[in-house]
Amino acid sequence: MRTLQPRLGIATALAVLAAVPLGAQQVQRLPLAPIPPRGEPVAPFFEGWYRNDDGTFTFSYGFFNLNTEEILEIPLGSDNFIEPAEFDGDQPTHFPVRPRRDRGVFSVTVPESYADTSRRVVWTITSNGVTYSTPARVGIDALQLDYGPRAMGSVPPLVRFGDDGEVGQHVQGAHSEPRTAAVGEPLSITLWASEVSERAPDDEVNREVEVRVTWFKHQGPADEVIFEPQQITIPGTGEAGTLVTFTAPGEYLLRARVDNFGANDSSGGDQCCWSNGYVAVTVTDAAGMR
Repeated sequence: MRTLQPRLGIATALAVLAAVPLGAQQVQRLPLAPIPPRGEPVAPFFEGWYRNDDGTFTFSYGFFNLNTEEILEIPLGSDNFIEPAEFDGDQPTHFPVRPRRDRGVFSVTVPESYADTSRRVVWTITSNGVTYSTPARVGIDALQLDYGPRAMGSVPPLVRFGDDGEVGQHVQGAHSEPRTAAVGEPLSITLWASEVSERAPDDEVNREVEVRVTWFKHQGPADEVIFEPQQITIPGTGEAGTLVTFTAPGEYLLRARVDNFGANDSSGGDQCCWSNGYVAVTVTDAAGMR
């Protein structure tokens, strides 16, 4: 079994243990050996589960690209799927090296019947000859997450696309109306975000926390997507715009991670505080063909 080397907290370590390698070649690596730049797999992560007010549960998923240089593109299908099949389709197909470890990139919401802890939602990825599966289920106390504020009041920012779009928050985030674009022609995307902490108004340390918006290709063909800029910072509340240029036609899903990691009580490692924003884009070539 290949050994994952990063330093992990207790909850994350449990998530790694849940990522079961299937048919992996037995490889022994010394603990302090350099991380290989290429040839390593990507591991799916079960980040944790939320209990929702309506009785449903939400599972949060992330990933770890074990390479330092190799970007992995794994289309939906036999090498990248979720079971039961009714939950398949929202997982990423693009696994960059920055960040190699990306938390809470998508979620799956399951019905109340999943309170039966024998029921699982399993994400399986095969890459570079190694298969990892991570089962998500309710009932693991160390992996139970919550929507409440952190120690100093931080909560995930609010996100919205367009003046009339629904406001989203947390890993479930907000979804834009579908967009269309042509290869080589920049597409303008603007989202609104707001830092909505519940910290005390006299908290001088965290009073002016900025919101950072970082864009990623979430799904799409194995071709470059260019964001200009890829990362935008806004002072608390406002709009953030970027121009997106596609180098190949196809169906894409873009993701914006909107975070307030500048706050003292906020970081990805703490499973707080960011929200996702998703934009589906159909890209055609110059002749109007997908």
